[in-house]
Amino acid sequence: MVEAGLGVAVLPSLAGSMLPGGLTLVPALPRVERRLLLTGPATRPWHPHVTAIRDLCQGTGPAM
Repeated sequence: MVEAGLGVAVLPSLAGSMLPGGLTLVPALPRVERRLLLTGPATRPWHPHVTAIRDLCQGTGPAM
């Protein structure tokens, strides 16, 4: 709908590389920040990929 000129979208700046030609990102001001949380089952271990993401977010995982 955005590409057809029929609407607008709110999306993270990381999506900018996926925009087709002719579209551009305009920052929303004031800047909005949010806190993301991971949650999982208390009765069994988390999947190793979830654990890896958690460790990277906490700064305890391997450097990328």
